[in-house]
Amino acid sequence: GKMMRLEPTSAAGSVWEQVSQAPPDPILGISDAFKADVDGRKMNLGVGAYRTEEGKPLVLQSVREVERQMLEDPSMNKEYLGMG
Repeated sequence: GKMMRLEPTSAAGSVWEQVSQAPPDPILGISDAFKADVDGRKMNLGVGAYRTEEGKPLVLQSVREVERQMLEDPSMNKEYLGMG
């Protein structure tokens, strides 16, 4: 392939002007929707780590239930699936 030589930004513009903008990230869209929501009952589930009002880790009841099921099933393990 052809190599692109990057030159510093000049008065003529940036080298990035020719690069098209990627589509919006759907995960970041969830965070934007959360910030825009005025409902006082909202809960941000987009961050991946949840905390109580006191700042302590919050484990969702659904997670506790699945963990219990996994512990009770001797054929289960916590191995991650492959990326394919």
